[in-house]
Amino acid sequence: MNLMSDAVFQVIKEEIGKHEAVKKMKGVVEFRINVEGQERSIKTIDFHRFPATVSQGKSSMKPSATMEDEDFVRLCMGDLDPIQGFMSGKLKVKGDILLMQKLSSVLKGARKSLL
Repeated sequence: MNLMSDAVFQVIKEEIGKHEAVKKMKGVVEFRINVEGQERSIKTIDFHRFPATVSQGKSSMKPSATMEDEDFVRLCMGDLDPIQGFMSGKLKVKGDILLMQKLSSVLKGARKSLL
């Protein structure tokens, strides 16, 4: 099953080395992408090296973000505010929420490439 988020993760993978903010980030973020509440994909972004890597599969590290495929795309496109998503339950975060906030600069870079 092709997910809408697959295209976004591909752009993130291509763009992640182009952003200076990424050099300052350390850690691993795991995204659990759901369709109608069922987990369909897990993607991991590892910021321990530059450029960071995007891969398929689980990580033993946290934080993790869980959201619907459509909501992840909306978040990356700027149509869903991360704080509103979190407060409304559309974005569930476990672990280091500060790392998740720093990730917004990476998502903004991907957004420019998607538009």
